[in-house]
Amino acid sequence: MTSQSLWQPQQVHVNLLTRVSVLPTSLAWHQTSFPGIWFGCFESNHEVQDHPTTMLTRFDPGGFFPHHGHPGGEEILVLSGEFSDETGVHPPGTYMLNPEGFNHRPYSEEGCLTFVKLRQHGGKTRHQVRRRIFEEPWQTGINPQIRVQPLYEQVGFSEKVWVEQWLPGTQLLDVIETEIKEIFVIQGTWCDELGCYPAGSWLRYPVNSPYSPSTEAGCLIYVKTYPIADETERFVVGDDFQHPEEAILWDQELALGRAMAF
Repeated sequence: MTSQSLWQPQQVHVNLLTRVSVLPTSLAWHQTSFPGIWFGCFESNHEVQDHPTTMLTRFDPGGFFPHHGHPGGEEILVLSGEFSDETGVHPPGTYMLNPEGFNHRPYSEEGCLTFVKLRQHGGKTRHQVRRRIFEEPWQTGINPQIRVQPLYEQVGFSEKVWVEQWLPGTQLLDVIETEIKEIFVIQGTWCDELGCYPAGSWLRYPVNSPYSPSTEAGCLIYVKTYPIADETERFVVGDDFQHPEEAILWDQELALGRAMAF
């Protein structure tokens, strides 16, 4: 962690035409106004609740968000600890996609760390997804050294999400993407010609950006691809994060949480 300060609206890696890599040691952590909640943003455009955002969210023991909805949808991958909401208690390796219209009050009794993507899954006809990647079967990919587990793909929507398990010594040469590709390293170390990226690293490759990935000891990575028309298309202000009918309850729960902290 490079810092622990109060979150301030800011732009982080908004140009989708440039390659980006963020190591966990360079990620800045920010305390939020929510009890026991910290953000570490990989990409954001001003307020994280109002724009497409990719980040780590850390819950201290007992940390919680008041009840809220998710305009633009939400992805969550539990990295450590247990993440809980009205749908259950979710251990490490749980992948969730919550479409527009989903509401919850997330919390963690013991504390947890999650990889989160906000406002990148518009459309109320999206399927809700719950998967446990450490319990589901793997498929052999095009390269026999890489095993694949699909997480999300749906007719009518362009995004694809999956996880890959790279065996030790795997190497690919001159990969060129036809869509934006994002990678988050879940376990192990993943490398390209510009460096090596341990667990907790996030990378984004633009279209037509050649690279040669490899791993010496093996790794597990989250992968997402999507087309893009220009560098500004995804970063559009959406509806208010807080639905009007939730505003009073949100303020009451937030005030109660602050009172209990003292």
